[in-house]
Parts: sequence; structure tokens; C-alpha cells
Amino acid sequence: MYAHYLFTQHQANDAYQYQSKYIRLKDSLDKTNAKIHRLDVDRELNTIHRENLLADMGHTERLEKFYIVGATVLVVLLLAVSMFISRVLKESRKSHKNTRLQNEQLQQTLEELERANQNIIRIMRIMAHDLRNPLAGMIGLANAVIEDESSEENKHMLKLLEATGMHSLEMINELLKSGLADEDEPMVKQKLDIKELLRDSVELLQFKANEKKQQIIFESGETPIITAINHEKIWRVFNNIIVNAIKFSYEGGMIFVSIKTIPNKQKILIAIADNGMGIPDQDKDNVFEMFTPAKRAGTDGEQPFGLGLSISKRIIERHDGKLWFESSPGFGTTFFIELHL
Repeated sequence: MYAHYLFTQHQANDAYQYQSKYIRLKDSLDKTNAKIHRLDVDRELNTIHRENLLADMGHTERLEKFYIVGATVLVVLLLAVSMFISRVLKESRKSHKNTRLQNEQLQQTLEELERANQNIIRIMRIMAHDLRNPLAGMIGLANAVIEDESSEENKHMLKLLEATGMHSLEMINELLKSGLADEDEPMVKQKLDIKELLRDSVELLQFKANEKKQQIIFESGETPIITAINHEKIWRVFNNIIVNAIKFSYEGGMIFVSIKTIPNKQKILIAIADNGMGIPDQDKDNVFEMFTPAKRAGTDGEQPFGLGLSISKRIIERHDGKLWFESSPGFGTTFFIELHL
């Protein structure tokens, strides 16, 4: 400012000196400020660099912590898995040992059952053999009385008695011959009037039904129904099912037995219906099982054995037929037999 003043007073030399001095001072100040600015920039750069280093160190520290935690968790998991596997192996060895002991006990039980079964078969054979003589005597007496009997009604009943004895004797002979396992040998069939066989069964079993004041009603046409069957086995089926109807019907009940042909299907349909106690829903799936748990005492306390329906179903199936039933608990049961015509 003073140099500008001197210039206005026309003192150019003095003004030039002061202006030169100002310029030198300004240049010196600018250089100092530049140095200071550079120092500030370097300081900021160093600060930023240190901050970056601190951030990198913090990130590295977090990674190290994460790796340490992860490794610790992995070690704990490995220890837990090892303990679990060890426990499972221990339990498995224990279970294997128990299973082996149970198998040994089961094998021993099966051997005992086999011995008991052989004893039962031996006793059954003895009983079957011993039953032949009284049955043969009964048949001979019935045959002898028939010749001297004048009443046709008595002759008919004696013939039924003789036929029953013959069927029973055939069953015993079959059991003795096949070792009490007759269902596996070839089925011998012959052409027979199945309607008459069913009628004979009904007439014979009416005497048993009379004990409970029941009536068996037989329904059929007049035409014979001829088909190839095994006489003794089909007679056994009829006897089993009708006896069951008597057993599970109440005193004074009605039993309906019918037989008819279905020409368009070349089938024979037999129905045996009662109005007795019926079959409970929970037992319907296993009534045909051997020694079925569904067996029940009859309406008059008759003893069940759980064999008749199982045997009957196997016989009918070996005739390429079908055996089934429909039942309403408390209202009765109808068994159906379907055979080829």
C-alpha cells in the first residue's frame, strides 16, 4: 500500500523498492504456506494410511476370532459325533447280543414246539386209528338193520346214518394215509349231483338243529345239478358251514339253504343263511384263518375250534371256487359258495 502511495506521489524509485520488498515477502510467505500445506497433506495421508492399517488389523483380528470360534465349534461337534457314534456302537453291540440270545431262545422254543407237534400228530394218528373200529361197527349195524326194516322213513334215516359213518371213516382213512396233512395231495373228483349231496347234508343236520328247535329250509329246483367234485371234501364243507349256522343261531331260529345255477356264467351258487348273532366287524378279516382268534362260543355255549371255515375255504379254492360271506352283527350271516358247473 505504501508503494502504491509513493507511486501516486510520483516517487517511482522509492515505490519500486517497496514493491520489490513486498513481492519478496509475499513469495517467502507463499513458499512457507506451500510447505505447511504439504506437511498437512502428508499428515493426512499418514493418518489415512494408519487408519487403513488399523482397519486391516481389525478385520484380520475378526477373521482370526471367527476361525477360532469355528474351529472350536467344529471340535465340539466332532466330540459330540464321536460320543454319539460310540454310544450307538455300544447300543448296537448290546442289541446284537440281546438279538442273538432271543434267536437262541426262539430256536429252542421252535424245537420244543416241533417235538410237541410230533407228539400231537402221533396222538392224533392213534385216536384216528382207534376210531375206525367203532365207526365200522356202526356202519355194519346200520346196513344190517336196513335189510330188516320195513318203514321207508326209517330206511332213509338209516341210510343217512350209514352215509355219515362212511364219510367219517373216509376222513379218518385219509388222515392216516396222508399223515394228517391231506390238503396237499391230488384232488380226486367225480361227476355227482351236488344238489342231492347238499340235500342229504341238510336232512342229516336237521336232527342236530332240532336240539335247538331250529328249522333248516332247503330251496332248490327239480333239475339235478351235475358237476365234478370230491364227494367227501364238499360234504365236509357243507357240514362245517351248516353246523356253524346251527351253532350261532338262537333257539327256534330259521336257517335257509339254497342252491341254483347261473347258466350265463357256468356257475353254481350255494347260499347258507341264518338269523343268528352275526360276525363282529373286527373279526370279519380273520374268520378264515387257521385257529382264528375270532372264534366264539355258540348261542347255547357250544365249543368253538376255529378250524372249520379255514378248511372249507381251502377245499373250495382247490375246486377253483370261491367262499365268502355277508354278515350284520345281531341280524345273521350268509355264506356263499361258488363252484364251476
